[in-house]
Amino acid sequence: MSQNSPAYQKLTSHLGRLYGCELFARGGIEHPVTVYYPAESQIYDVDSLLDPWPPRAEETDFAFYDHSYLQNLQNSKPGLYNGRTFTMRHIRRNPLKLRGAIGNYFDMLATCAALEREMRDAALGGSLRAPSRTAYHRWIAPQNSLLRGDQRSAAIGIGTLTVFNDGGVYKAMLARRSASTAFDNNMFHVLPAMMFGPTTADFSNRREWSVKHQILREVLEELFGLPEETRPVRWDFFYDHPALRYLMHLLEAGRAQLCATGIVLNLLTLRPEISVLLLIHDPAWYTRVSAEGSDMPLVSADETLDGSQVMSPIANDEDFLARFPPYLHLMMPAQATATLWLCIDQARREICRSA
Repeated sequence: MSQNSPAYQKLTSHLGRLYGCELFARGGIEHPVTVYYPAESQIYDVDSLLDPWPPRAEETDFAFYDHSYLQNLQNSKPGLYNGRTFTMRHIRRNPLKLRGAIGNYFDMLATCAALEREMRDAALGGSLRAPSRTAYHRWIAPQNSLLRGDQRSAAIGIGTLTVFNDGGVYKAMLARRSASTAFDNNMFHVLPAMMFGPTTADFSNRREWSVKHQILREVLEELFGLPEETRPVRWDFFYDHPALRYLMHLLEAGRAQLCATGIVLNLLTLRPEISVLLLIHDPAWYTRVSAEGSDMPLVSADETLDGSQVMSPIANDEDFLARFPPYLHLMMPAQATATLWLCIDQARREICRSA
């Protein structure tokens, strides 16, 4: 949903006051998210952000449920799938840990996504009146909702910024979302970005409660065209893919890294997103995947608009932004904006250390 800069800032300021939290800011612009940062010891272990207690089914005593919004989405996008999701029970801050439950995608749409739709519609109309959000906070105090997922289906997302070495120049990869996605159509997003959830029937293998596992699968789906499996027989069905074997080799050899950069809480949706950097130091990776006739070529997923990928150098903010339209943050989901800059900053630190 398009929005001009004054309206965006008005909306952000309103949510900052409502939730009384520190807003993420970049270049003098505040964004409607707050960030919880990992301890130094957690940065190189992305799964350390997850509480080891295995998720169980969430309570469905939702404070509100926007049936109309959900029905409109189902009618306009008949391919929507009501998959299982991992949802937030609560976040502990020191050390940073996210305890999860198991929910359903449609419940997330009717609760959390509906909150954002209502607030953005109100802001575009010149108002900040949001009856569903007000009704929710009659039950759950605003500040309590930042760290607890009570009475909504706060599905967990994972936003991963892929940064790679292109002949000595490190670049980040972004792309626009296609019309097949339930929301954020035509908006720029980090790659890969995903809803965190189990794929096996009834969450049959606890090893799916893993940030690393989820990212590796989504790298294959969003960068290499692996078809999405909604009910695979094996939890690790994709581990033999040649592109994944190659990436795993780089990770094990220290020529690629996964770094946790935080948990971003989107104040519009009241959903958490785990922010992760995938940094590929070895220039041979991009040479191989971009070569004509490659045995593992980059392939856009259905969720990505064809031809919309942008590879932009990250040496400084100005050069990076020069490849995009003005006011990039107005063309990105709020949590993706935070993930983008958190990961670019982490990538710069890692590149300096490896020099």
